[in-house]
Amino acid sequence: MSSLKAVWLWFGIGKSGLNFSGSYLNKMNKLFVKTPEKYWAYLALFVWGGLVFMLLHKASYGVDEGAAQALLLVWSVVDNVASPVVALGFPDFRAIFLAPVGFLWTGNVLAAKIATIIVMAAAAWAFNAWKKSKGDSEGGLLATGLLLISPLVLDQIDTISVAPFLLLTFVLGAWLEKMYGETPLAFGGMYFAQLFLCMVSITLHPIGLAYPLALLWSWYKSSLHERQRSYFIVGITFAVLLTLALTSGWAHVGWFENPVASLSSVLLGATDADEISVLRWVVGVWAVLVLLVVLWKQAGELWADFLGRIFLIALVIGVLTSDAIFAMVALVICLYWGLPLLLYKPESRESGFWGQRGMVLLLILVVSTVFMVVDKGRYQQVMSGDLSPRDSIIRALAEDSGNFLNETPGQDVHDKKTIRVASQWPGLTMLACRCDALPLPPTAKDGEALLAMLRGVNYLIFDPRNPVNSSLSHNLANMGAGKVETAVLQRGGVIVEIKSSLPNKAGE
Repeated sequence: MSSLKAVWLWFGIGKSGLNFSGSYLNKMNKLFVKTPEKYWAYLALFVWGGLVFMLLHKASYGVDEGAAQALLLVWSVVDNVASPVVALGFPDFRAIFLAPVGFLWTGNVLAAKIATIIVMAAAAWAFNAWKKSKGDSEGGLLATGLLLISPLVLDQIDTISVAPFLLLTFVLGAWLEKMYGETPLAFGGMYFAQLFLCMVSITLHPIGLAYPLALLWSWYKSSLHERQRSYFIVGITFAVLLTLALTSGWAHVGWFENPVASLSSVLLGATDADEISVLRWVVGVWAVLVLLVVLWKQAGELWADFLGRIFLIALVIGVLTSDAIFAMVALVICLYWGLPLLLYKPESRESGFWGQRGMVLLLILVVSTVFMVVDKGRYQQVMSGDLSPRDSIIRALAEDSGNFLNETPGQDVHDKKTIRVASQWPGLTMLACRCDALPLPPTAKDGEALLAMLRGVNYLIFDPRNPVNSSLSHNLANMGAGKVETAVLQRGGVIVEIKSSLPNKAGE
């Protein structure tokens, strides 16, 4: 009898529990249905931003040289000090994107990285909205999710690279072109906004030329009035030439790099190794093949879509650089125009879910697993404090030499001498060391001429293995004894102390 009561009691509790669970699930289901999708998207992007923040380096090292110069320009305006434009040159238009955080949190590099996270989130949102407007909401959503967790995107955010800003510029330009085509005003705000975006994209990277070129082709083939078309073409041409004159090229862009090594970072993230491993060769070749298949299948679709046309032209221009930005363009093409190839709609429903979506589900599972494994390795690297060879040599100068030459123990702060450094990475050196940093001197005919150029400079920091610095390395090696001394020699570069430029010690 007692056993029957126990069974009955258990059944009653279980039944009420099931009823409770069912009602709870019904309430949650109603909540999901009533809440607009955009708010769930906001929540997902907010959670993604918090997770990405955990994977970033919190120090000033690892920042892109162009981003460092842009931040220094903004901070110099806020603090009303001498602008670095004279010494370092005109920065790219990342300074505009980073200006708000630069004014609010002057000197905080981490705030600039958070701003880059927001820019990347906005770009992903705009990409998904664009694909949804083209009738591909499923493919756009899957592509956006994979893009946000890719190791390449995390690398670009951590270095405050031009990639997130360039992606946002491209997709905003596509939306502006669509809105401009729907407005009757020929010279309204959309017209000048497109000219401004042309200038922004060009300063960021050579791939940024893809946006004005796509605009020129679109308006050249437009059926609008001939005078309006000519005004538009003249305006874009003037904006392009003016921007190229202001920036004087792209000083921080490497040309003709290994495209296979760059495309391997699509899956495995960036690497600082001098030699490419076998795994990276295999992954890079696989990425090249996938990209070629997508281009072969979707070339017409890419060219017909204005945003796709931008990325197709960007891919062609990117072959000349084959850097991380080229890899980012290839990743976007493979995700947003490659996944729809697997999301076909069969004529018969007899195949079921696995027959219709099995291949893409398996692919997403494999790719996302690889992404998460690489992201986990990145998190461990951040926790251990590992830096790239370039950042390690800069840290040696920043932490070992300090901000000042402490020549006398207990010396008063006002009596300390500020050091001046000539660096291959002047913006990043100034950012990390909080000292005066200048670009490396031009090519000198001999050591004496080089020493005359270095008057007032205390240290040189550069990579002697870089072919651009071969003349500098040769002149330093042939200098007489006592004039220069190697202070630090690491894999990432060398720090050379200029003895004749050091200030006199106290009491001498």
